[in-house]
Amino acid sequence: MATPLNLGPAPVPEGYDDEGAALWTRLAPFGQQALLKWWPTLSADERAALKADIDNVDLEKLQTWFSRTQDSPAVRSHQQLKPVPDELVADSTAIQPTTESLEWEESGFDLIGRSKVSVLLMAGGQGTRLGSTNPKGMFPLGLDSGATLFEIQAKRILRLQNLAKAKTGQACIITWYIMTSSTFDDTLKFLQDNNYWGLDASNVILFKQNQIPCLLSNGKMLLNKKNAIARSPDGNGGLYSSMVKQGVLADMEKRGIEYIHIYGVDNILCKVADPRFLGFCKQSGVEVGAKCVVKKEPTEKVGLICMMGDQYEVMEYSEITPDAMALRRGDGGLVFSAANIVQHLYTIDFLKLSCAKEDTLKHHVANKKLPFVNDAGELVKPTAENGVKLEKFVFDVFRFAKKLAVVQVSRESDFAPLKNASAAGKDCVETCRAALYALHRGYLKAAGAVFVDADGNTIPDDALNETHVCEIDALATYSGEGLAKYVEANPKMTFPINITA
Repeated sequence: MATPLNLGPAPVPEGYDDEGAALWTRLAPFGQQALLKWWPTLSADERAALKADIDNVDLEKLQTWFSRTQDSPAVRSHQQLKPVPDELVADSTAIQPTTESLEWEESGFDLIGRSKVSVLLMAGGQGTRLGSTNPKGMFPLGLDSGATLFEIQAKRILRLQNLAKAKTGQACIITWYIMTSSTFDDTLKFLQDNNYWGLDASNVILFKQNQIPCLLSNGKMLLNKKNAIARSPDGNGGLYSSMVKQGVLADMEKRGIEYIHIYGVDNILCKVADPRFLGFCKQSGVEVGAKCVVKKEPTEKVGLICMMGDQYEVMEYSEITPDAMALRRGDGGLVFSAANIVQHLYTIDFLKLSCAKEDTLKHHVANKKLPFVNDAGELVKPTAENGVKLEKFVFDVFRFAKKLAVVQVSRESDFAPLKNASAAGKDCVETCRAALYALHRGYLKAAGAVFVDADGNTIPDDALNETHVCEIDALATYSGEGLAKYVEANPKMTFPINITA
C-alpha cells in the first residue's frame, strides 16, 4: 500500500517571495510543497505559469481521489456475481435479419428519423502503440480506398441519415460528438481537410478530455518541467465531467436528443447508432444498453458485463476469481460470457444522472513510467514504473442504472479492434482489414453473389481469406442493405472487389 500523504504543517523555506510563500502555505497541508522546489529560480512568467497550473488543481479533491484508490479491489467469486437476466439479453448475431430484429430496426430508424439519436466517439488516444503520433482515427489502414477509421465512421453516420430520410421522407441529423485530448487540433484539421466526408460541420462537435495530475506512488504530484505539473487524461470515464464543463450535455438537451451511442474509435466494424441496437433498447425500456461478444475461454482477458447484488457492473478479469470465470451452464457455455466491447447506449436522462454522480466513482490506478524533473532540474524518462495515473472507465456508471440490456453480437460482424502494431499478429491493421473484407464478402454473398477465380471457377467458402480483397464504401451499405443492384449487374465477382457509392 502506498505511503499516506503528509498532512503536517511545514515552514516556508527562505528565499520565497510573498506569492511563493502563499502557495507553499496552501500546498503544505496536502504534502505537495515539492511543486515549488524551483520557485526561487523561475522567471516572473514561469512563476505565473506554475501558479496558474497549481490554481487549476482542486487539492482536496485530488487527495480524496488518491485516498479512495488505496483499498485493493475485492476479487469477486461466483457466489457474489450473477449474469444479466436472460430477458434483458438479445441475440443480434445474424447477418440476415429476423422478423424480430427487423422490428427493432424499424423502431431504431424511427428515433433516427426524428433526430433523437447522437453518437459520442471517444477518440482521445494516439496511435503510439501503432508507431504513430497522430490520433488513432487517422492511422492508415492499408485499404485500397485509403479510408481511415474516422472516414468509415463518418460515412456510416451519413449512410444512416440517408436511409432514415428514404424511410420517412424527412431529413434528419445524427449529431457526432468527438472527445479528444491533445489530439484536438490534429483531429479537427483532419476532419476539415476532408470536408467531414459529407457531414454538416455544425453537427460534428469536438471537445477535450480532462487532464489531471500524474502522481508518484505516495500520492505526490510531480513536475515534467520546472514550472509545469505532469498531467495525463483521466480515462474515458472522465467524459461525463468534460461534457458538463464544455457544454456538450447542454447541447444535447438543446437539440432534443433522447439516445446517445457511446463508442471507442478503434473498432473498424463499429456500427455507429445501430438501429437494431437502438430499437431493442427502446422496446425493452432500459436506461442503458451494452453490446457484447461471447467470451472465447475462461482465461481470455476481457471485461465482463454482469451484476453484483442489484448493481450492473463491468468486471475486469483481474477482479473475478478463477472459479467464477470458469463456471459453466448446463449447455456448456460460460455463465459469465458477456465480454464488453465498449459500445454503449444511454438515454439522455441516464447520461444526465451519470454526469451528476460521476465524481462519486472511485478511480482506477494505472502504474506508469512517468517522466519527471529530477533534483538537478533535468527531465528524466524512467525505465521502470515510478508512479500512477488515475483513470475512470466509461462503464463505471453502469452501477447507477436500474435496468440494463445486453445485445450479443458476433465478433465477425461488430468487433475488430485496432490496438497493436503489426508485429503483434492480433488486433492490428492486418486483422482489421481481414475482418472488414470477410464481413463485406458476407454481405455480398447474402445478396446472391458468387465469388469466382480468374478462370470463372467458384471459390469455396473455406478457401476465402484476407487475400480476397473486398471493400464496400460505407456510403453504399450500412449493414448489407442496398447491394442487390451491384450483384445483379455482376453476379459472378472476381477479386479484388471495390464497390463505391
